[in-house]
Amino acid sequence: MRKPIRNMLRRGAAAVSAALAVVSAAPGTATAAPAAGHDHRTVAVGGRTFEPNLFAGPTVLPATGGTVFVAGTGYNRAQGIFLAFCAVPDAVRPGNPATYLSPPTPCLPGRDSKDGSSRRITDAATGTPGITIPYREGGSFVTSLTNLRPELADGVVCDVNVRCAIVTRADFTATADRSYDLYIPVTFVR
Repeated sequence: MRKPIRNMLRRGAAAVSAALAVVSAAPGTATAAPAAGHDHRTVAVGGRTFEPNLFAGPTVLPATGGTVFVAGTGYNRAQGIFLAFCAVPDAVRPGNPATYLSPPTPCLPGRDSKDGSSRRITDAATGTPGITIPYREGGSFVTSLTNLRPELADGVVCDVNVRCAIVTRADFTATADRSYDLYIPVTFVR
């Protein structure tokens, strides 16, 4: 693995680990150390190769919901992405990009786009303040998703009738492009 990519991976993992340390030490959080997740793939675009990596934690949340800290590295800065909490399509197997053929849906926040449960990451000059954030060096980002709850929509409940995950996918400029889809499963303690 090339040294710059290895360094970005370390920084992303370190950011999520530091956030997890804060969460696990916070009052009212589970006493067991929360788990973190990772997904990655290789994307070839216009003769260039990108290696997007997604890190998130904790991946086990209280039944009432919570916050997940997220970091990404190696994304193509020319392609904006959505970062969200979504239902995993039935045929998708997180960790196996060959199965990422359908878009993740439904996703939070539903109709309330400013609740902190999703982000758009892009270098474009347009976006919703507080929701849209720019990429950092090397196609990286560090953020959190807040207000994550088991009910994604009426009758769509994580761990009851759908699997749920922190996901990235190409933004509205390339909605049919599945090459930026990554999934980190999240469950809720019942």
